[in-house]
Amino acid sequence: MKREFRVTGMSCASCASHVENAVRGVPGVSSVVVSLLTDSMTVEFDLPADEDKIISAVTRAGYGASLPEVGGELSFDDAPRPTGGRRLLLSALLTIPLFWLAMGHMIGLPIPPFLSPHDHPYAFIAVQAILAYAVAVINSRFFTGGFLALIRRAPNMDSLVMLGSGASLLHGTVTLVLAIVGGTEQAVELSMSLYFDAAAMILTLVSLGKTLEGRAKRKTTAAIRALTALSPDTATVLRDGTPTVIPTDELAVGDILILRTGDRVAADGVVVSGAGCADESSLTGESRPIDKAPGDKLATGCLVSDGYLEMRAERVGKDTSLSATVRMVREAAASRAPIARLADRVSAVFVPVVLGVACLTALVWFFVSGPADAFLHGVSVLVVSCPCALGLATPTAIMTATGRGAELGVLVKSAEALEVLGRVKTVALDKTGTLTRGEMKVISVVPAPGVDPKRLSSVAFALESRSTHPIARAVAAAFEKETDLDLSTYSVLPGKGVYGKIDGTHLFGGNAALMEEDLELDLSPLSDKTEAILDVGGTPVFFSEGETLLGVIGVGDTVRDEAADAVARLKGMKIAPVMLTGDHPRAAAGVARKIGIDEFEAGLLPDGKAAAVKRLSKERGPVMMVGDGINDAPSLTAADVGAAVGAGTDVAVVSADVVLRSSSPADVTTALRLGRATLRNMKENLFWALVYNAVCIPIAAGVFSVLGLTLAPWMAALAMSFSSVFVVTNALRLRRFR
Repeated sequence: MKREFRVTGMSCASCASHVENAVRGVPGVSSVVVSLLTDSMTVEFDLPADEDKIISAVTRAGYGASLPEVGGELSFDDAPRPTGGRRLLLSALLTIPLFWLAMGHMIGLPIPPFLSPHDHPYAFIAVQAILAYAVAVINSRFFTGGFLALIRRAPNMDSLVMLGSGASLLHGTVTLVLAIVGGTEQAVELSMSLYFDAAAMILTLVSLGKTLEGRAKRKTTAAIRALTALSPDTATVLRDGTPTVIPTDELAVGDILILRTGDRVAADGVVVSGAGCADESSLTGESRPIDKAPGDKLATGCLVSDGYLEMRAERVGKDTSLSATVRMVREAAASRAPIARLADRVSAVFVPVVLGVACLTALVWFFVSGPADAFLHGVSVLVVSCPCALGLATPTAIMTATGRGAELGVLVKSAEALEVLGRVKTVALDKTGTLTRGEMKVISVVPAPGVDPKRLSSVAFALESRSTHPIARAVAAAFEKETDLDLSTYSVLPGKGVYGKIDGTHLFGGNAALMEEDLELDLSPLSDKTEAILDVGGTPVFFSEGETLLGVIGVGDTVRDEAADAVARLKGMKIAPVMLTGDHPRAAAGVARKIGIDEFEAGLLPDGKAAAVKRLSKERGPVMMVGDGINDAPSLTAADVGAAVGAGTDVAVVSADVVLRSSSPADVTTALRLGRATLRNMKENLFWALVYNAVCIPIAAGVFSVLGLTLAPWMAALAMSFSSVFVVTNALRLRRFR
């Protein structure tokens, strides 16, 4: 069983690690992934584990957990919205005068005479204390959360902030007491070594960083929330022949929906009457409106840009394609990319290590230069070492990329698939239905010398209109109503063609073997034309009347218009395209030549395709397989990342890691470029997060103080806040991916 939970109280990557470890310890839990970005947790479990035991484990770890209230499924709108704006404003209004008072006399800023540290030291100290404690009360959540985490032996970011700011408050308070006890002269001297401003600055700057971070994090889910909003709240349906507006939740399979210009489709279904255009850009990335007529399908969220349509609902509610899209992206965002494992391992031990480093720093400086420097450097190490940037480095990139991909019609099912997309070296492409449309059509009609073309088409229609073979249907569709010939006899010749009889005349249609071996007809007059049909990947179908060769009709699967451009783009990305097909080598060669593929394998059964994919992966590195049919399922599973075109079978879509909604080969390059951009973004974020800590912690510890390079506690708080905001903002650049 897989369930999602809302988790509260997490503030950094260490929190997420503690929650994961706590839930993983519940007997029966097989998998747990915590998302710091969405404050959610996905758990797979069996008996004896259940929801109550999982929630209890999270509670014992010091956090809160709950199930979604409606429908058993979390949405991105459930995620906490950015808060703390008022708290931040009050903190800033108190911190600014505090900083002015504490530092103004040192840099020549005017200070009211009644607060002069030389003439009125007690007022000078007392006002700072009042302002600092007011800021501490406003931001008490850091102290309560940090303290509870400490006593549970699961220290987190709040613990570091609490210790840093609390130490500054304690230092100032002790100084205030000593000033009162020591008299005015000592008060003047002690007023120069207060750290109330550091305590307030730490809290205010951390709050600023968390507020900006929260707002930026919210933007990473904007694309998904926009998709969710595509489903209208109401729909117009026919009830007893009368148009009736009902809530979307009340829609049922079989309802007839009325769609006018400007309406959004509230269910998946099929047009039963009317005509119009639908804008599907929000779901497939296709910017051109698509004409819709009876028999055509419509998906939830599409906009009727023109016309009037009546549609029969086939999927409603959670079963719609839009719901599946949102669910798929949510699961991908909650999953963990392989590149994030380093960050996970570091986060699990980061805060305890930082506490140790801070204590060691304070101890060394205490013996080197006294308690003042020990205090400064120890507090700076605590504050600068927040692991938030590390925990946000990969989830923000994944969330933003999967949301942007969904907008472009590229649905990625997991973070791992997204990362692998960025490493792909070879793309294996199925031919039929992927590079071609999967629809057989007549591509050439060549009468034999001296034969009337109309006679050829009449005989072809008479013979093929009775067959259900795809090639026969293509011929019949091309010459519909071309003849009034009424066959008195009709039969299928297995593996060769068809036979008919009219007015005592024998009619045949079929392959070259039928004509040459059975009927002993000479096909040489058509040899050049036959070769031309084979060269473009078509199938030649010959027709005869009695002992007379009537001609040849070429039937082929039409290549998608964008296939050649997609192949050229793959080559431009230094990715090798390889075509895998079960078709005849001659037909495969024609298609490959037409779209620019240099390498292909033909005549492959499903297991042969899977074996070819595995071989390519072993020889060349990560392989992406693109297919659409049931026969592609084994190779999609065998590939490092499998991509199913949206028009493919359900089996192919389920087997794939990526779904290309528009069924266009051009989306293959979109998916690969998105994967590369995301992988690059995750590397940038991890580099920044790790290097930030690697550089700032030694500076805060005073390692480079001999060079005059150090960090005051408030500067450490500013640097820490900037690191998290930088990582999230960098990930948001993926929203502009084209």
